[in-house]
Amino acid sequence: MGAGAYTIQAEAARILRSILLADPRLQVPPSVVAAASHTRFDASALSVPFLPAPIKCSESSAALWGLLAAFGNAIASSRYNIPLQSVVVNSDVASLFLFSFLLLRVGERPLSDPDLVKRYSVNDTTAQMVPWRRLVTNVYPTRDGRWFHLHGGLDSSPCLKMLGLPTHRDDVVDEMDAITALSEKVQRFDAEWLDVEANEHWRQAGGICLTLEEYRASAQGRAVADDPLYLLEEFPSEKLPPVPWPEAHTTTYRPLEGIKLVDLTRAIAGPTIAKLAALFGATVVRVSNTALPDLGIVLFESNLGKRDAHVDLKTDEGKRSLKQLIEDADVVLDGYRPGALEKLGFGPTYVHEIARRRGKGIVYARENCYGWKGPWAHRSGWQQISDAVTGIAWLFARMWEGEAAAEPVMPFLPNSDFQTGIVGCIAIMNALERRARTGGNYLVSMSLNQLNSFLISLGTQSPEVQHSLREMWPDMRSRHYDDLHRQMRVLSSGLPMVTPQLLNPKYFMSTKAELGVPDEEMEFVGPAATYERTKLGYDVGSCLRGTHDAKWPSEE
Repeated sequence: MGAGAYTIQAEAARILRSILLADPRLQVPPSVVAAASHTRFDASALSVPFLPAPIKCSESSAALWGLLAAFGNAIASSRYNIPLQSVVVNSDVASLFLFSFLLLRVGERPLSDPDLVKRYSVNDTTAQMVPWRRLVTNVYPTRDGRWFHLHGGLDSSPCLKMLGLPTHRDDVVDEMDAITALSEKVQRFDAEWLDVEANEHWRQAGGICLTLEEYRASAQGRAVADDPLYLLEEFPSEKLPPVPWPEAHTTTYRPLEGIKLVDLTRAIAGPTIAKLAALFGATVVRVSNTALPDLGIVLFESNLGKRDAHVDLKTDEGKRSLKQLIEDADVVLDGYRPGALEKLGFGPTYVHEIARRRGKGIVYARENCYGWKGPWAHRSGWQQISDAVTGIAWLFARMWEGEAAAEPVMPFLPNSDFQTGIVGCIAIMNALERRARTGGNYLVSMSLNQLNSFLISLGTQSPEVQHSLREMWPDMRSRHYDDLHRQMRVLSSGLPMVTPQLLNPKYFMSTKAELGVPDEEMEFVGPAATYERTKLGYDVGSCLRGTHDAKWPSEE
């Protein structure tokens, strides 16, 4: 490869050093900037872009892993009185991270194994995975010539009622039959009607597929245009002095050992934040409700490193259990619809008051779709909706069809979800590091839209790279109705042939799981960062919902 040729590693290094570390809005402390100088990107990883995407997924993920690793390096050095370590970030693994749940193996079997499907399908309490209900979450043309992304969330019934369709169609088993019937109905409405009706009346996620220019010109786009990847707010108080890092008798030197995090999230982005915190040593208790639906296929992997407790937050007993967890927590992670935890009595104001009363600050971390101000901030949202409204879907369409692309195409992987997960863990580490030095309470806020805006700001792959990607992945050319499930089938089948290096056994780890069979091993994608001395890993394997009591391990 000639001098100056584009490589994933060089671009990741540029993003880390010239963009992330140089952004004053991220408030990266000098110790972390110093630690980042000890980070390099593994030259043995694939150097030429290989994911069939116009945006720089691999490069951005690797750069964010680099910043995350630098925070971990600086904290470990301070906590354990050890020198800053050399850190290697592998961009192959940073890429695998973006669809890691697909690569999980339990008991040496893939997630497509019928027994595993049966086990994780118990979380699908609303029968979302049948074609008629699953394909509500898709892009369809509207009466006024636009494109709207419906989203059924974890229960498609409100969307189907909004459209005047039956909530269940057991007679529809073919995906294209479901797509045709849903499309015909959506085309009876204008896009703006669907947008307001879904979000403001039925309280279902949904969004018009906007171009980048349309999003930037929108009231929401303008409201968050100057927001960084995360917002970090400090609330100092004389009653909240600096909090020393917990005493840890460690052999792994992970930066977050002893830190207690309450995980109040579902789906992907929020659970990924907590999963990464556990990888870096935190003790995580996930608060779930076994009576409510969840993404079972993702949950088997996203519950890595966590203890999962059933808690009904609409009961007095459930609220007492959550309050008791928070009273001894360092971090509370909120991935609910904006305002939902406030209605339950556990928004940032009250959680910060709990911290003030005990005399020890707390980090309240929250993640949403649209950002934390603007006319859409209150709306629920998912990765697909963010990809639709920010212009990502049109970028993917134009990669395949050029500027004349007639329909948007959704990304084949939940990129914005997983990368927002990295951003969230970075922000939490930043706040905890500050709490150790200066005390106070903290509020850190992330959103899928801000991640997508950051990605877009990095620029798209060159025309030459996009051409080579089309040639590498001809079967990934998709239509507007090809949802994540349909596209990931093609990705999964093509991966061993197109990029066999990604499946290198050294990129994977294993541990015991609690997924319904005693002493069962699970194999999963390992960390993208490797330290000289610190050994990243999970204290516990993944578990089913409600496996544990709503207590910290020291109390059990």
